[in-house]
Amino acid sequence: MKKIILLAHDPGGYDVVFPVAQKLQRDGNAVDFYTIGPAAKLNPMYSVAKAELLRLIRNLLSNGEICGLVTGTSGGSSLELQAIAACRQAGIPTVAIIDYWSNYRSRFVCPTGEVIYPDYCIVMDGLAKDEAIRDGIPKTIISVLGHPGLDKYTACQTMMRCCSNEWNKVLFLSQPLSAFYGENLGYTEQQALSDCIKVVTKRNNCSLHIKFHPKDAECFQQRYAKIAVSGNLIDILSDYDLVIGMSTMGLLHAVLMGIPAISYQPNLRQQDLCITNKLGLTKLSTSPQELEMLMNSRFDVQVTTNSSVLSQKFIWLDGHSTERVAGFIMEVFK
Repeated sequence: MKKIILLAHDPGGYDVVFPVAQKLQRDGNAVDFYTIGPAAKLNPMYSVAKAELLRLIRNLLSNGEICGLVTGTSGGSSLELQAIAACRQAGIPTVAIIDYWSNYRSRFVCPTGEVIYPDYCIVMDGLAKDEAIRDGIPKTIISVLGHPGLDKYTACQTMMRCCSNEWNKVLFLSQPLSAFYGENLGYTEQQALSDCIKVVTKRNNCSLHIKFHPKDAECFQQRYAKIAVSGNLIDILSDYDLVIGMSTMGLLHAVLMGIPAISYQPNLRQQDLCITNKLGLTKLSTSPQELEMLMNSRFDVQVTTNSSVLSQKFIWLDGHSTERVAGFIMEVFK
Protein backbone atom coordinates (compact mmCIF):
# COMPACT_ATOMS: atom_id res chain seq x y z
CA MET A 1 0.00 0.00 0.00
CA LYS A 2 1.33 3.42 -0.94
CA LYS A 3 1.83 5.93 1.84
CA ILE A 4 0.98 9.56 2.43
CA ILE A 5 4.11 11.30 3.70
CA LEU A 6 3.64 14.28 6.01
CA LEU A 7 6.44 16.37 7.48
CA ALA A 8 6.94 19.53 9.50
CA HIS A 9 9.99 21.62 10.30
CA ASP A 10 8.73 24.75 12.07
CA PRO A 11 6.37 24.80 15.09
CA GLY A 12 3.69 26.56 13.02
CA GLY A 13 3.91 23.89 10.34
CA TYR A 14 3.69 21.20 13.00
CA ASP A 15 0.50 22.77 14.37
CA VAL A 16 -1.29 22.42 11.03
CA VAL A 17 0.21 19.18 9.74
CA PHE A 18 0.12 16.93 12.81
CA PRO A 19 -3.68 17.07 13.35
CA VAL A 20 -4.13 16.15 9.69
CA ALA A 21 -1.71 13.23 10.01
CA GLN A 22 -3.67 11.97 13.01
CA LYS A 23 -6.99 12.29 11.17
CA LEU A 24 -5.71 10.47 8.09
CA GLN A 25 -4.32 7.69 10.27
CA ARG A 26 -7.56 7.35 12.24
CA ASP A 27 -9.40 6.97 8.94
CA GLY A 28 -7.27 3.93 8.09
CA ASN A 29 -4.82 5.47 5.64
CA ALA A 30 -1.17 4.48 5.42
CA VAL A 31 0.65 7.48 6.85
CA ASP A 32 4.26 8.33 7.69
CA PHE A 33 4.72 11.53 9.69
CA TYR A 34 8.14 13.10 10.26
CA THR A 35 9.34 16.01 12.35
CA ILE A 36 12.64 17.77 11.71
CA GLY A 37 14.33 20.82 13.18
CA PRO A 38 12.35 22.73 15.84
CA ALA A 39 9.25 20.59 15.23
CA ALA A 40 11.26 17.56 16.34
CA LYS A 41 11.58 19.17 19.77
CA LEU A 42 7.79 19.39 19.99
CA ASN A 43 7.31 15.73 19.12
CA PRO A 44 10.52 13.66 19.24
CA MET A 45 8.54 10.47 18.64
CA TYR A 46 8.42 11.26 14.93
CA SER A 47 11.78 12.98 14.59
CA VAL A 48 14.23 12.19 11.84
CA ALA A 49 17.69 13.67 11.28
CA LYS A 50 17.75 16.42 8.67
CA ALA A 51 20.51 14.62 6.79
CA GLU A 52 18.36 11.50 6.55
CA LEU A 53 15.06 13.04 5.47
CA LEU A 54 15.71 13.50 1.75
CA ARG A 55 17.48 10.15 1.47
CA LEU A 56 14.47 8.49 3.07
CA ILE A 57 11.99 10.24 0.75
CA ARG A 58 14.04 9.48 -2.35
CA ASN A 59 14.21 5.80 -1.40
CA LEU A 60 10.43 5.70 -0.94
CA LEU A 61 9.99 7.39 -4.32
CA SER A 62 12.36 4.93 -6.00
CA ASN A 63 10.34 2.05 -4.57
CA GLY A 64 7.02 3.59 -5.65
CA GLU A 65 5.76 3.76 -2.07
CA ILE A 66 4.48 7.35 -1.94
CA CYS A 67 1.07 8.50 -3.18
CA GLY A 68 1.41 12.10 -1.95
CA LEU A 69 3.39 14.55 0.17
CA VAL A 70 2.02 17.05 2.71
CA THR A 71 4.28 19.65 4.31
CA GLY A 72 4.14 22.70 6.48
CA THR A 73 6.13 25.79 5.55
CA SER A 74 9.30 27.17 7.10
CA GLY A 75 11.48 30.20 7.43
CA GLY A 76 15.19 29.62 7.09
CA SER A 77 14.93 25.99 5.98
CA SER A 78 14.58 24.55 2.49
CA LEU A 79 14.13 20.88 3.45
CA GLU A 80 10.39 20.90 2.88
CA LEU A 81 10.93 22.61 -0.48
CA GLN A 82 13.52 20.04 -1.50
CA ALA A 83 11.08 17.27 -0.55
CA ILE A 84 8.39 18.96 -2.65
CA ALA A 85 10.79 19.23 -5.61
CA ALA A 86 11.77 15.56 -5.36
CA CYS A 87 8.12 14.45 -5.33
CA ARG A 88 7.06 16.74 -8.15
CA GLN A 89 9.93 15.45 -10.28
CA ALA A 90 8.63 11.93 -9.66
CA GLY A 91 5.08 12.94 -10.58
CA ILE A 92 3.79 12.68 -6.99
CA PRO A 93 1.23 15.32 -5.92
CA THR A 94 2.29 17.74 -3.20
CA VAL A 95 0.36 19.85 -0.71
CA ALA A 96 1.67 22.61 1.57
CA ILE A 97 -0.38 24.01 4.46
CA ILE A 98 0.23 27.63 5.46
CA ASP A 99 -0.14 28.39 9.17
CA TYR A 100 -0.08 32.21 9.44
CA TRP A 101 -1.16 35.38 7.68
CA SER A 102 2.22 36.70 6.53
CA ASN A 103 5.33 36.01 4.41
CA TYR A 104 3.39 33.88 1.94
CA ARG A 105 5.77 33.79 -1.02
CA SER A 106 8.98 33.75 1.01
CA ARG A 107 7.98 30.38 2.45
CA PHE A 108 8.63 28.86 -0.97
CA VAL A 109 11.91 30.58 -1.80
CA CYS A 110 15.11 28.55 -1.42
CA PRO A 111 18.38 30.13 -0.22
CA THR A 112 19.49 30.02 -3.87
CA GLY A 113 16.54 32.21 -4.85
CA GLU A 114 14.70 29.40 -6.61
CA VAL A 115 10.96 29.38 -5.98
CA ILE A 116 9.43 25.92 -5.43
CA TYR A 117 5.65 25.78 -5.18
CA PRO A 118 3.62 22.68 -4.30
CA ASP A 119 0.79 21.50 -6.52
CA TYR A 120 -1.70 22.70 -3.91
CA CYS A 121 -1.35 25.40 -1.26
CA ILE A 122 -3.91 25.38 1.57
CA VAL A 123 -4.60 28.71 3.27
CA MET A 124 -6.70 29.62 6.29
CA ASP A 125 -9.40 31.90 4.91
CA GLY A 126 -10.36 34.46 2.29
CA LEU A 127 -8.13 37.08 3.89
CA ALA A 128 -5.12 34.78 3.59
CA LYS A 129 -6.02 33.94 -0.02
CA ASP A 130 -6.19 37.60 -1.02
CA GLU A 131 -2.93 38.40 0.77
CA ALA A 132 -1.19 35.35 -0.71
CA ILE A 133 -2.21 36.29 -4.26
CA ARG A 134 -1.00 39.87 -3.75
CA ASP A 135 2.28 38.44 -2.44
CA GLY A 136 2.77 36.38 -5.60
CA ILE A 137 1.37 32.92 -4.84
CA PRO A 138 -0.30 31.56 -8.01
CA LYS A 139 -4.07 31.77 -7.59
CA THR A 140 -4.54 28.42 -9.30
CA ILE A 141 -2.84 26.44 -6.53
CA ILE A 142 -4.65 28.05 -3.57
CA SER A 143 -7.46 26.33 -1.67
CA VAL A 144 -9.23 27.93 1.32
CA LEU A 145 -9.82 25.18 3.86
CA GLY A 146 -9.10 26.62 7.31
CA HIS A 147 -6.46 26.10 9.98
CA PRO A 148 -6.22 22.60 11.51
CA GLY A 149 -4.16 23.93 14.41
CA LEU A 150 -7.04 26.12 15.58
CA ASP A 151 -9.66 23.37 15.89
CA LYS A 152 -8.74 22.54 19.49
CA TYR A 153 -8.89 26.21 20.47
CA THR A 154 -12.25 26.92 18.89
CA ALA A 155 -13.53 23.95 20.89
CA CYS A 156 -12.35 25.77 24.05
CA GLN A 157 -14.23 29.00 23.35
CA THR A 158 -15.75 30.46 26.49
CA MET A 159 -18.45 33.00 27.07
CA MET A 160 -17.37 36.62 26.74
CA ARG A 161 -15.99 37.78 30.04
CA CYS A 162 -15.57 41.27 31.36
CA CYS A 163 -12.02 41.88 32.52
CA SER A 164 -10.80 44.09 35.32
CA ASN A 165 -7.39 45.69 35.18
CA GLU A 166 -6.13 43.84 38.25
CA TRP A 167 -3.89 41.34 36.52
CA ASN A 168 -2.13 38.94 38.89
CA LYS A 169 -0.45 36.65 36.38
CA VAL A 170 0.78 37.82 32.98
CA LEU A 171 2.24 35.57 30.27
CA PHE A 172 4.58 36.88 27.59
CA LEU A 173 4.68 34.82 24.38
CA SER A 174 8.01 35.10 22.63
CA GLN A 175 8.91 34.81 18.94
CA PRO A 176 12.35 34.69 17.27
CA LEU A 177 11.61 37.85 15.28
CA SER A 178 15.19 39.13 15.39
CA ALA A 179 16.39 36.00 13.57
CA PHE A 180 14.15 36.83 10.61
CA TYR A 181 13.92 40.63 10.63
CA GLY A 182 16.95 41.82 12.59
CA GLU A 183 15.90 45.25 13.85
CA ASN A 184 13.88 46.11 10.75
CA LEU A 185 10.57 45.90 12.60
CA GLY A 186 11.70 48.64 14.96
CA TYR A 187 11.98 46.23 17.87
CA THR A 188 13.14 42.75 18.84
CA GLU A 189 11.69 40.13 21.15
CA GLN A 190 14.37 41.02 23.69
CA GLN A 191 13.28 44.65 23.79
CA ALA A 192 9.60 43.73 23.96
CA LEU A 193 10.15 41.42 26.91
CA SER A 194 12.36 43.93 28.70
CA ASP A 195 9.66 46.60 28.40
CA CYS A 196 6.98 44.20 29.63
CA ILE A 197 9.05 43.29 32.67
CA LYS A 198 9.48 46.98 33.55
CA VAL A 199 5.76 47.70 33.18
CA VAL A 200 4.64 44.64 35.13
CA THR A 201 7.17 45.33 37.91
CA LYS A 202 5.40 48.63 38.63
CA ARG A 203 2.17 46.81 39.46
CA ASN A 204 1.36 45.42 42.88
CA ASN A 205 0.89 41.66 43.20
CA CYS A 206 1.55 41.08 39.53
CA SER A 207 4.02 38.54 38.14
CA LEU A 208 5.20 37.87 34.60
CA HIS A 209 6.26 34.60 33.02
CA ILE A 210 7.59 33.90 29.53
CA LYS A 211 6.78 31.07 27.15
CA PHE A 212 9.71 30.73 24.79
CA HIS A 213 9.43 29.81 21.13
CA PRO A 214 11.41 26.67 20.18
CA LYS A 215 13.49 28.78 17.78
CA ASP A 216 14.37 31.50 20.30
CA ALA A 217 18.12 32.04 20.75
CA GLU A 218 19.62 29.84 23.44
CA CYS A 219 21.31 32.79 25.17
CA PHE A 220 17.96 34.61 25.34
CA GLN A 221 16.30 31.59 26.89
CA GLN A 222 19.08 31.17 29.42
CA ARG A 223 18.93 34.82 30.46
CA TYR A 224 15.27 34.59 31.44
CA ALA A 225 15.13 30.94 32.45
CA LYS A 226 13.97 31.80 35.99
CA ILE A 227 10.66 33.21 34.73
CA ALA A 228 10.14 30.70 31.91
CA VAL A 229 7.26 28.23 31.74
CA SER A 230 7.07 25.16 29.53
CA GLY A 231 4.42 22.79 28.28
CA ASN A 232 1.61 22.84 25.73
CA LEU A 233 0.23 26.34 25.27
CA ILE A 234 -3.37 25.18 25.43
CA ASP A 235 -2.70 23.79 28.92
CA ILE A 236 -0.85 26.89 30.11
CA LEU A 237 -3.03 29.76 28.92
CA SER A 238 -5.90 29.29 31.35
CA ASP A 239 -3.52 29.89 34.28
CA TYR A 240 -3.05 33.53 33.28
CA ASP A 241 -5.15 36.68 33.58
CA LEU A 242 -3.49 38.45 30.65
CA VAL A 243 -1.40 37.37 27.65
CA ILE A 244 1.04 39.71 25.91
CA GLY A 245 2.65 38.87 22.59
CA MET A 246 3.97 40.60 19.51
CA SER A 247 2.41 39.03 16.40
CA THR A 248 2.32 35.44 17.59
CA MET A 249 -0.42 32.95 16.78
CA GLY A 250 -0.64 32.45 20.55
CA LEU A 251 -2.57 35.70 20.83
CA LEU A 252 -5.32 34.19 18.70
CA HIS A 253 -5.21 31.04 20.81
CA ALA A 254 -5.69 33.14 23.94
CA VAL A 255 -8.57 35.17 22.51
CA LEU A 256 -10.37 32.03 21.32
CA MET A 257 -10.15 30.76 24.91
CA GLY A 258 -11.60 33.99 26.26
CA ILE A 259 -8.35 35.27 27.77
CA PRO A 260 -7.48 38.99 27.50
CA ALA A 261 -4.55 39.65 25.18
CA ILE A 262 -2.41 42.58 24.05
CA SER A 263 -0.15 42.89 21.02
CA TYR A 264 2.97 44.78 22.10
CA GLN A 265 5.24 45.91 19.26
CA PRO A 266 7.37 48.85 20.48
CA ASN A 267 8.45 51.38 17.86
CA LEU A 268 6.80 49.32 15.11
CA ARG A 269 7.89 50.81 11.79
CA GLN A 270 6.60 48.23 9.34
CA GLN A 271 3.18 46.86 8.50
CA ASP A 272 1.45 45.25 11.48
CA LEU A 273 1.26 41.52 10.68
CA CYS A 274 -0.54 40.46 13.87
CA ILE A 275 -3.69 38.59 12.84
CA THR A 276 -5.63 39.40 16.02
CA ASN A 277 -4.98 43.11 15.43
CA LYS A 278 -6.16 42.71 11.82
CA LEU A 279 -9.38 41.14 13.08
CA GLY A 280 -9.87 43.72 15.83
CA LEU A 281 -9.57 41.08 18.54
CA THR A 282 -6.54 42.63 20.26
CA LYS A 283 -5.26 46.14 20.72
CA LEU A 284 -1.84 47.20 19.49
CA SER A 285 0.52 48.96 21.88
CA THR A 286 3.71 50.49 20.49
CA SER A 287 5.41 51.99 23.56
CA PRO A 288 5.87 51.19 27.27
CA GLN A 289 3.61 54.13 28.07
CA GLU A 290 0.83 52.79 25.83
CA LEU A 291 1.26 49.31 27.30
CA GLU A 292 0.99 50.66 30.83
CA MET A 293 -2.11 52.69 29.96
CA LEU A 294 -3.73 49.69 28.32
CA MET A 295 -2.99 47.46 31.30
CA ASN A 296 -4.53 50.12 33.56
CA SER A 297 -7.69 50.25 31.46
CA ARG A 298 -10.66 47.92 31.44
CA PHE A 299 -11.45 45.93 28.34
CA ASP A 300 -13.56 42.95 27.40
CA VAL A 301 -12.84 39.74 25.56
CA GLN A 302 -15.40 39.75 22.77
CA VAL A 303 -14.44 36.88 20.52
CA THR A 304 -17.67 34.96 21.16
CA THR A 305 -19.75 37.96 20.20
CA ASN A 306 -17.58 38.77 17.20
CA SER A 307 -17.30 35.19 16.01
CA SER A 308 -20.90 35.10 14.77
CA VAL A 309 -19.96 37.89 12.37
CA LEU A 310 -16.43 36.70 11.66
CA SER A 311 -17.54 33.14 10.89
CA GLN A 312 -19.05 34.32 7.61
CA LYS A 313 -15.53 35.21 6.41
CA PHE A 314 -13.24 32.99 8.47
CA ILE A 315 -13.91 29.33 7.85
CA TRP A 316 -11.56 28.13 10.62
CA LEU A 317 -13.96 29.34 13.32
CA ASP A 318 -16.21 26.31 12.75
CA GLY A 319 -13.65 23.91 14.24
CA HIS A 320 -13.72 21.52 11.27
CA SER A 321 -10.56 22.56 9.44
CA THR A 322 -8.75 19.27 10.05
CA GLU A 323 -11.63 17.31 8.58
CA ARG A 324 -11.77 19.54 5.49
CA VAL A 325 -8.03 19.41 4.87
CA ALA A 326 -7.86 15.64 5.32
CA GLY A 327 -10.79 15.18 2.94
CA PHE A 328 -9.14 17.41 0.34
CA ILE A 329 -5.88 15.49 0.61
CA MET A 330 -7.63 12.17 0.06
CA GLU A 331 -9.32 13.56 -3.04
CA VAL A 332 -6.11 14.80 -4.67
CA PHE A 333 -4.06 11.73 -3.69
CA LYS A 334 -6.53 9.04 -4.70
